[in-house]
Amino acid sequence: MGERSGRSWRRSLDYYPESQLICLEADSIIRQQTHGQRSLNDFCRRFHGGESGPPKVVPYTFDDVVRTLSEVAPEVAQYDWAKLLRERVEATSTHAPLGGIERGGWKLVYNDKPNSFTHAEEELAHFTSFSYSLGFSVGEDGKLGDVIVESPAYLSGIGPGMKLVAVNGRKFTPGVLRAALKWAQGSDQPIELLVENAQFFKTYSVAYHDGERNPHLERVPDQPDILEDILKPLSH
Repeated sequence: MGERSGRSWRRSLDYYPESQLICLEADSIIRQQTHGQRSLNDFCRRFHGGESGPPKVVPYTFDDVVRTLSEVAPEVAQYDWAKLLRERVEATSTHAPLGGIERGGWKLVYNDKPNSFTHAEEELAHFTSFSYSLGFSVGEDGKLGDVIVESPAYLSGIGPGMKLVAVNGRKFTPGVLRAALKWAQGSDQPIELLVENAQFFKTYSVAYHDGERNPHLERVPDQPDILEDILKPLSH
């Protein structure tokens, strides 16, 4: 079924982007609590900094991380860093840790506008993503990449490795599928997808009526833009 199949279910290597979001949340908290006087950079200098000399292995514990976070801003040392880190690292959630984005003055929204990062990835890899609507990505030849578990396409019976041939009776192109998504918003009829699977053809009815959905960050106007400050280059 291909190396891309099941990636959304396995969430392989998700600890990399999620750890970045956890660090972003810690940075936002420090900046918010200290009114911009301290940041995660101060934690990094204190935690990773050391004496000069040859390299050596310096082990650390969970408590060392918590203690150093508290030392970065002693005036807000009452913040429960241990509770936050245990919730983010040891517990599970239905969504990504978005605290850093939300504390940073932004929010995650979905709309029909193209996502510039996804568009660049599509151009490079020659596929089109409908991951946040129907629940799959599809190549220029119609071959389906990953199909997200519990998505509308998945629930209709469509799986990765199949080939999308036609949409509502029309030969598949990304434009035809986008037009079908728009049509379905004003209709109670399902989108009909003709799919080839190992030389067998079958039409799947996908009950989806919410149109195209792409993720974007949207500014919250009545909150300070901490995220912009975080993204500024460090001065030397």
